[in-house]
Amino acid sequence: METIRDVMIRLGAEEFTGRVFECQYFGRMLEARSEGTARILNVYGTGGIGKTTLLARFGHLAGTSGARFMLMDMRDYMGNPSLFMEDLASKLGWDNGKSPRGTDLAGHVLEQLNRSTEGKKVVLALDQYEEAGSMDPWLRETFLPGLRSDLLIVIAGRYPLGGPWKLSPIWRRLIISLPLAELQYEEARAYLRQQGVTDESLIDQLWLLSSGHPLSLSLLAVSAGGGQFRDSHKRETLAELLQYWLEEVPDEILRSLVYAASIPRSFDLEMLQRMMEAELPDGVFERLIKLSFVCSSARGWQLHDLVRDAARQTFRERQPDTFTLYLDRLAVVLNDRIHLKLAEGTSAAPDIYELISHSGHPILRAHFRYNRSSANYWEPVTEKTLPEMEKYIERRKVTAKTARIVCANPDNDEWFHYKLTAEESLLRLSGWDSAEVAAFGLDSFRLLRGPDGDVLGLAVMPSVRADTLAYLLRNPLSAPFFRLLPEEHILRGNESFKFVFAVDVLDPESRDLRSDSVNLIMEHVLSGTCLAACPPALPFFQNSHISMGFEPVIGIEKPYIYRTGIHAAAYQLDTRGRKLEAFLKKVARFRAGNGSAQQHYRMPQHQVEESLLSRLTPRELEVAEQIARGFTNKEIASSLFVSEAAVKKHLNAMLQKTGLKNRTQLAAELLKLRVDRV
Repeated sequence: METIRDVMIRLGAEEFTGRVFECQYFGRMLEARSEGTARILNVYGTGGIGKTTLLARFGHLAGTSGARFMLMDMRDYMGNPSLFMEDLASKLGWDNGKSPRGTDLAGHVLEQLNRSTEGKKVVLALDQYEEAGSMDPWLRETFLPGLRSDLLIVIAGRYPLGGPWKLSPIWRRLIISLPLAELQYEEARAYLRQQGVTDESLIDQLWLLSSGHPLSLSLLAVSAGGGQFRDSHKRETLAELLQYWLEEVPDEILRSLVYAASIPRSFDLEMLQRMMEAELPDGVFERLIKLSFVCSSARGWQLHDLVRDAARQTFRERQPDTFTLYLDRLAVVLNDRIHLKLAEGTSAAPDIYELISHSGHPILRAHFRYNRSSANYWEPVTEKTLPEMEKYIERRKVTAKTARIVCANPDNDEWFHYKLTAEESLLRLSGWDSAEVAAFGLDSFRLLRGPDGDVLGLAVMPSVRADTLAYLLRNPLSAPFFRLLPEEHILRGNESFKFVFAVDVLDPESRDLRSDSVNLIMEHVLSGTCLAACPPALPFFQNSHISMGFEPVIGIEKPYIYRTGIHAAAYQLDTRGRKLEAFLKKVARFRAGNGSAQQHYRMPQHQVEESLLSRLTPRELEVAEQIARGFTNKEIASSLFVSEAAVKKHLNAMLQKTGLKNRTQLAAELLKLRVDRV
């Protein structure tokens, strides 16, 4: 008899999208001859990530291949092995009225199940395994060891198999972990279009709000069924999801800790206690970090992105004063940690990142909204790995596609949309020659590797030294920038100075890979380096640099023209010596000394003036550079393919932002700022 649940699972399988890797892996396991090599496929992930839907797809794939698939929902058995065996007997086609009972039933079911595997693949799938309760040791010690070794077992739940499963070296060898992550952009887009959402801007919005989380995506798709989406839909969806997740959190003390943990991106015990100004009861923090939507990271622990968003929204709406108080206390904690680490000479990067995520530029806050600890790593290029770099460049050219990049400020949901054509996404790989740069040493290159060893990105950042300066002065991309600077100001002893030809990743849409790029730049910034770059004058590259604290360089003559006809912009960020503290004050609202949670840093007037350029839009920066070079409105309009009226509009906007009276003062101020930074 087919139940309503069976119908729901079947319909879900019919609408299935994504999970290509997982399905292919399961397919290979179905095809493999596995005598003597028993395997348990452990599918796990936070609530709503799509485990049950994936199991339904596994069932469809098994049926297509001629295998028998039996799905057991652990919620149905209330920890009772007898109920489990009776249900399994029913799935094997036995009449419950005539089947044996008690221990006889267990023996007969095992015998029948093992016999049914002869000549036919059988898959036994245990769903909702977190509900197994006291059945877990029985399954592990009695039932599963009695099965034939060629029977494929799938165990799905919110948590990976741990405890006794991992303590046993034998079970560890049999378990294959298959953690489920959120859907990628194209997978989510395909699902939404399948649900009738065809407007691309709405798809982008729902993708960002859901973070690719399947349950969230399905709820948002229903809300957007009329082709419109309101902020109330988001609040209702997040509230519904939060209640779903908080089913794991039965008591108020632990729930209050979840709300507090939603304020920082990453947290630890000391941070939460200082934010709440209270000692936590014994064991409550350990309970917090064992929740399915909490994961460990290099910086401590993190809530799942959507749980954090939902809990923050609820916390801010229900207890706004407490929310603000906790946020202020967090800033004090982070400032104290940064001061201590800088004084000790150790890396303060994690705490600076955390502070920036709350107080930095809106675009940078949007980026850090979902910036997680990455399993990828940057490594220097060697003679042995140099061919891999060349292969990566060729691979990028072959696989390049249009990239849609969407992010939002977590505090006010200000949206930032960017689109790069396939050709535009490759521009940073042009304008330089790898062999010429390599002639000065391979320390100019870094490869980004994934945990499996694949090359996922490339950075080309040669140091500015006496032996490289001649090349930088003749290279068409870097030369216009370096011709502005007197040589004695470029080569200042052994101070670190790098020109960034490229920081490129395989998939610009990937949040993790973009995070790896930002982290590499910030690593150099926080170590006290002067960085210069001439990226394409496209909004994505311009806004990315400005948000990280780079200042536009005005007055570039004859800038490099990329092959698409887009000219190069120019940016510089100097954090050498005492300039690092100035950078932190500007970008992260770093306090010069310890202060109360109510104190807020105010930049000195000269630093406020120097930051004026960061307020200009990308188009205003283009107009400003042309003004600084002495072009008329008509010439600027012709160069930028806009009307003279548009140029006047941009000029008036810049004068209003800067408080200057005319274009002459604006040009003089822009040139002065450039000279002062040299």
